[in-house]
Amino acid sequence: MFRFGPDKPDKKDNELNEIPVVDTVIRDTQQITRGSRKKFSENLAYNLSQFRERLPLGQLSFEEYRVGTLSQRRVVIIYLKNIINPGIVDEIRDRMESIKAETVLDGSYIERNLENSGLSPFPQVETTTRPDVAESALAQGRAAVVVDGCPQVLLVPATFFDLMDTPEDAYSRWFFAASFFRVARYIMFLLAVFLPGFYIAVTSFNPELIPTALTLLIAGNREATPFPVYFEAFAMMGVMEAVRMMMIRLPTQVGATIALFAGVTLVGAGIAGHIIGIPITMIVTLSLISSFGISNYDLRLAVRILQFFTMIMASVLGLFGLGISFLYIAVHLAALKSFGIPYMAPLAPLEASGWGHTVLRENTVVMPQDETYKPQPTKK
Repeated sequence: MFRFGPDKPDKKDNELNEIPVVDTVIRDTQQITRGSRKKFSENLAYNLSQFRERLPLGQLSFEEYRVGTLSQRRVVIIYLKNIINPGIVDEIRDRMESIKAETVLDGSYIERNLENSGLSPFPQVETTTRPDVAESALAQGRAAVVVDGCPQVLLVPATFFDLMDTPEDAYSRWFFAASFFRVARYIMFLLAVFLPGFYIAVTSFNPELIPTALTLLIAGNREATPFPVYFEAFAMMGVMEAVRMMMIRLPTQVGATIALFAGVTLVGAGIAGHIIGIPITMIVTLSLISSFGISNYDLRLAVRILQFFTMIMASVLGLFGLGISFLYIAVHLAALKSFGIPYMAPLAPLEASGWGHTVLRENTVVMPQDETYKPQPTKK
C-alpha cells in the first residue's frame, strides 16, 4: 500500500475529457423531491472533480492510497483540513494502512476495514451517491473515502442520526415539517424493530393488557387458524423477506410486479384458507411499511435482522424477553463508536448543540453546526 501526501492528487484526476459519457449520466436510483440530481459515478476523476467544484481548494485535502497486494486499487481520502478533527484523520490513516486485502472489488471491501465493530448489525460508515450529501458531511467535519470504480462514497465517522437523515430535511422550507417527519422516522424505526415481537408477547403471554373488545376480536379471528401466533408471525415475515429478495433479483418492472403479485396471492390464499389470521397480517405489513421509512439501506438490513431477534425473545419470554432485547439494543447503541465518536451522539452523551440538525431541524438561515465531530479542547 502506498500513500501520497495531502493536496497532491494524481494528474489523471484532471483528465476529465477521458471520462466515458455513460459514467457521467445522472442516475435516478433514489426518489429526489428537492435538491441536486447529480450523482457520483464509477470514475474516480469525475468524483474528485465534484468535490473541487463544491468546496474551497485551499482547504480541501486529498490523500491517495493504493490498496491491494494482488491488484492495486486507488482510494482517496478527502477532508477539509481546517475543520476536521485531526484525530479522526489519523485513525482513518491507520486503518487504511492496516488493510491486507489482495484486491478491492468494491467500496464495501474498504468499509469493512474502516468499521469499529464488524459484528454489530448497525453500519458505522455512511454511503452516498449524492455530491451534495458528501459536501454537507465534509462541512460538518467528517471525511469522505472515494474508491476507484465505485459509485458510492464512504462518509466517516457516521452516527445513528446521520444514517436516519435525508437530504430533503435540509432542503425543506418549513422547519416544523422537517422536524415532524424526522420524528416520524424514529417512531417508524421502533415500530419496525419491536412491533411484531410486541404483538407476539401480548397475545401469547399477556392478553390482559389488550382492551377487552380488541381481545375478543383477535380471539375470534384466531379460532379458525391452526397454528400459534409466533408461527404465523415467522411465516409471514419469511414470506415478506422472500418477496423482497425476489423483487431485487428480478431487475425489470415486470419481475417486480410478478413478485408483488405472488406475495399478495400467497397471503390472500392463507387468509381465505384460515391458515393465517388477519391481525398478524396487518402487524407484519405495518412493520414492513415502517422499515421503508428508514432511508439508509444498510440500516434497513440491520432492522430486518433485529426484527427476528425481538420476535424470538418475545416468543420465549414474552414481554420480559422483549424488554431484555430493547435493553440490549439500547446498551449496544450507547456503547458503539465510529472513529471514537459515540454512535448515538448528540443524544448519548447529551449534546444540546447538535439537536438542531439531528433529532430536529432548527429554523436557521444557515446550516447549523454542532460539536460532535469537532476537536475537543484538552483538559489541563
